[in-house]
Parts: sequence; structure tokens; C-alpha cells
Amino acid sequence: MTVVNDVAAPAAVPVTYRINTTSIAILQPIVEALNKILDGEDLPERIINGVFKYIRESEKTDKISRDRLEIQEEVSSLRKGIRADLSKFQDNLTVQLNGITSTVNITLESSEKALKVSKEIKGNTEDIISKIGKVTNIADKITDTTQSYHDVLAARQMPTHKAIADPKILGDMDCRAKQILIDTYSDEGNATLEKSLTELIAKANKVLDGMSDASKPEKVKVKAVLKTKKNAVLLTLNSKEAVNWIREIGNEMTFADAFSKGVHIREREYILVAPRIPLTFKPENQTYLREIEEANSLPSHIIRKARWIKPTGHRQEGQIHVHALLSITLVNIANKLIKDSLGICSSLIRPMKQKREPIQCMKCRRWGHFADKCPESEDTCSTCGDKHHTSVCTNSSKRYCVSCGINSHASWDRSCPEFIRHCAVLDASNPANSMPFFPAEEDWTLATASRPSRIPLKEHFPAAYAVNSLPTLGSRKAQRRKGPNPNKIPLPDKNRYGTKEPGELANDGEGIPEWLRKPIESGSKSGNTHGDVTQQPEGWI
Repeated sequence: MTVVNDVAAPAAVPVTYRINTTSIAILQPIVEALNKILDGEDLPERIINGVFKYIRESEKTDKISRDRLEIQEEVSSLRKGIRADLSKFQDNLTVQLNGITSTVNITLESSEKALKVSKEIKGNTEDIISKIGKVTNIADKITDTTQSYHDVLAARQMPTHKAIADPKILGDMDCRAKQILIDTYSDEGNATLEKSLTELIAKANKVLDGMSDASKPEKVKVKAVLKTKKNAVLLTLNSKEAVNWIREIGNEMTFADAFSKGVHIREREYILVAPRIPLTFKPENQTYLREIEEANSLPSHIIRKARWIKPTGHRQEGQIHVHALLSITLVNIANKLIKDSLGICSSLIRPMKQKREPIQCMKCRRWGHFADKCPESEDTCSTCGDKHHTSVCTNSSKRYCVSCGINSHASWDRSCPEFIRHCAVLDASNPANSMPFFPAEEDWTLATASRPSRIPLKEHFPAAYAVNSLPTLGSRKAQRRKGPNPNKIPLPDKNRYGTKEPGELANDGEGIPEWLRKPIESGSKSGNTHGDVTQQPEGWI
């Protein structure tokens, strides 16, 4: 503020003080108020109050302005921050939108491709459906015009062995199925054998006519009777059903008692040659036989007896395995053992059917008769051919065959041409002799090969051994009931053949193959007979 002093005139003029205007706008009202005071236009007190009031209002206004300015600055700073954040957000959003746009574009492209592929798939599906329809039609035609594998096999089955079997074998099978063998074990039974064949037929038919049973066939008749060398009677009935009816336990006992005292119906036996059995086996011990049956899952008492083929005294020193004969009472079990083998004393044994061999005299070493019917008065050695018994031969290095008349081999040699020729003649007259199995109802038993080409599944895996089909207590009791003497007829401790088990035939060389039999003394006729299986009635064994 500038104060101007006026120069006083020479006259006494009052001095007037003025305050110039200021460039500061806020002070201009104060300058004007001071000038009024100086001019005397207003009272100083009022003007001073007004000045202070103005100053306060100006301070207030200035504070508001400063606050407003600070607010503006803060708002500006906040605005700048928000703008920066919005800019960053915009950038990020732009990037994301660009990514979304790119993804959408890719998706649209993929959708277009998928739509195109789906159209192609639809077209291919229609083609496939059309082709499937054609395949279905063809399959239906194939189903209508072709057979199943089972039907093809059934329609093209190989010819059965029975269809091509020798008629003589089938005739022998039918004949054996109609036969029963009555064995005697006392003097009363022997007296019955003294009757004629006609009397035996009449007596048997009389007994059968007197038997009454609900299951008895309509007609049961005995057609023929044959006496055997072993003092037994072979009855041939009119049908298989009649034989099955008589073989029932109750009917069997009734028929045997009525036919004659001291007789019983004998089980048919099937002899197996069991090779290389350990000497730990005791064939005379029934406990051993039962253990073999149990170990091989065989019915009880199916093995009637067993014995060594070679006598103990003829074994070599240190020999631990010996051939044996097993007598089996059921043909299907005998064939099963030939086919599947059996275990004896921890050894797997493959038995063979015992074959009939030509009859050779143990005295003169010729063919066709036994020693008790031999016309020669002197023994002939089967080794050297001299006139002495084979057991006392001292010239074991010499060989001579009586049948061939040459010294290249002994009379007991199995490669002897005469022996081979007689075997061929025997096989030709008895075709079943060359078969590996005993002919039975099963078709595979009629095979001529060592093993049938096809064995039915039910025989390889019988239902008896299926799950939940183990034998019950009742079936085991039924097995135990079938013992060596099912008639339960009291038999004597000894029979006409010596000290054998009750009802058992003598162990006098029956069924011993010639090639396993060593000659014995010929002093007594009974010791040289060797009841060979070839002397059994035709069709019996």
C-alpha cells in the first residue's frame, strides 16, 4: 500500500491522506475502507469492525479455497490413479477379450469341423447300417441254410467200431451176455454135475418156473447147458433180461439153493497182466487189494484176486519187479484200467488184457494138447531137445526147437515161427483175442488199435465224479454188499482144489501165458495140466 503525502499550500489547507489501490484483490476492500476513514466518510470503529469481519470472511473463504484446492488435488490424484487402474483394467480386459475372441473363433472353427465330421459320420453310419442290413440278411440266409457244429459232427460221425466189428465178436458178446456160470464147492454140487445135459436143462427150467417175482421177465428159459473141465455148469438163457434178473442178489440166492446144494453163481472174471509190480505188494493179502481199490477210486471187491505169474523160486537174484495177474469182476472196470492204468505201491502200472495162446504140451513140447493127454512116454527138454525134463537140463547152451526141428532157438522161444503161426491161427478163429480191450457195450472197446480214436466225454469225465455227486453212505454200503460171495451161502474152508479162499477156484496155473510159464515136473498128470484159459467154454472168457 502506498501512502501519498500532498505538499501543503502556502495557505493552511487541511492535509488529505489517500491509499492507492493494490494489486492484491483480497486487500482491495480493506484499502477502500481505509480510504473512507481517511476521507471521513464513515466511522473508524465501524469500518474497523467491517475490516476485521472482512478479514475473517476472507480467511474463511481462503481456507475453503485451500481445502477445495487440496480436495481438487486429491481428487485429481485419485482421478489419475483411477484412470491408471482403468487403463490397466482396460488393457487386461482387452487382452482377455482378445483371448476369448480367439477361443471363440477357434471353437467356431472346431464346431464347423465337428459339424462337417458329424455329417460325414452320419453319412458313413447310414452306409454301415445299410451294409449291416445286408450282412444280417446274409447271416439269416446262412443260419437257414447251414448246421451247427454239433449237427455237422452228428451228421458226419465217423463209423462206429460196432458197425465195422467182426460179426463173430458181436455174436460172442451177445452169447456171453446170456450166460451164467454155476460153480460147485461140495460133494452135493459134484453129484449134480453127474446128471446129463438134458436133465440139467429140465431142472434149471423147473427152478425158474417156480420162482415168482414182480420184476421177472415174461419168459425165462434155459436154452443150453455146457459142462466145463473145472466141474462147473455153464447155462445159456433165452435173453439178457433173464440173466440180469437172475443175477439180482435175492433171485441169485434162491436159484442157487433150489438148483443144488453146494453151488453158487460165479462172477465172470477178466484177467489183466500187470507188468513190473514192486515186490512190496502182497497179492495174497486182501488188505492190499482193498487199498488198491481205494487208491484208484474203484468199487469195493472189484479185484477178486491177484497172484504173481512167475513162482518165487524162479526169480532172479536181486529182482524187485514182477509181473502179476489181476482178476477183475466187471468188464467196464477192466477196460478202464487198460485205458487209464492204475497205481500200485506208488508205481503207475499199465495193465494189458491177457490173451489166449496156443496150447503147448509141457511134456513133448508139441501143440494142441496138454501133458495129461500126451501120447509120448518120455519128457522132451524144451531147451536142448534131449529126452529129459527141462528143469534137470545140464546143457543150457544148446538150443533145439521140437516144433521146427532146428537148433537155432529153443522150444519156448516166442520168436519161434511155429509159435507165431499157431498164434495167428488162434487169432483168426477168435478175433477178440487180438483186440486190446474186452469187447463190451461201449463202442470204443471194440477198437482194434491200442487206444480208441475217440472216447465219449461222459466216459472220460463220468457224472459220478462231478461236483456234489460224491458217493453217499447208502451207495458205499451197497458197494460193500458186493463181496466175493454175494449169495451169502456158507462155503467150506477148503474146496476140492486145496486150501484156497471159500468158493475160489484152484490156483493151478489157470490163465498163465506160456511165455511167462516155466516148465515144471511132469511126474503127475495134475501138475502138468495147467488149466489154460483156452480150455474155458467157447464164449465164456
